[in-house]
Amino acid sequence: MTSSTREELKIRWTSRLARLVNASFQATYRVRAADTTYAARRACGEDVRCIYATWHGYLWHGIHAVRGGDVCVMVSSHRDGEIIARVLSMMGFSLARGSSTRGGAAALREFVRFARDTEGDLVVTMDGPRGPYRELKDGILYAASRTGMPIVPLGMWVPKAWHTKSWDRMIVGKPFGRVGVAFGEALTVPRDASREELESTWRTRVAAAMDAAEERARMVLAGEIAVDRV
Repeated sequence: MTSSTREELKIRWTSRLARLVNASFQATYRVRAADTTYAARRACGEDVRCIYATWHGYLWHGIHAVRGGDVCVMVSSHRDGEIIARVLSMMGFSLARGSSTRGGAAALREFVRFARDTEGDLVVTMDGPRGPYRELKDGILYAASRTGMPIVPLGMWVPKAWHTKSWDRMIVGKPFGRVGVAFGEALTVPRDASREELESTWRTRVAAAMDAAEERARMVLAGEIAVDRV
């Protein structure tokens, strides 16, 4: 057996195991959401779509919060993103492979194509694919300016969880725990925004909206705001 064959088998079985464990855990969580997904809003007749923005460490929970309808996720084209890509593919998501930095031209082109040819939403991990931890990259800002779709921060709150030792400190809720979900302010980045505007003004605005979304997620578990779905 060649090294490439062994590597492929390792990735294949690790992906299947990760999907099985994730599905098993998700079945036990008590999820409380403050807001309706954009896919659900479209199903009710609204003409809306967005780019969900979240942190890489929220993927375990966040991807389930936006599941349903056409959704395209940006995933690293590096080998370390292959397992995540395969798990998401098993779950029915479309993929745009590439970096979330400005240099990820291939992924940005795929995002623009998806935005043009479908009616679905996009998902970008703002600090992916390799960090630094919770440091907002400019990829989502360029994607928003090129597609014209608003950025909607996806905030999570998981009070009882494990944190992996990976760079993103992935949050994995303990079985039968509670999960709070909330969306932040929708921000529309102008198509003609300069690089300076994207990397200063809009970076700051998106980061602040993400903080607010996380606070709303905490509040929904505390019973301080209304719950849209459980």
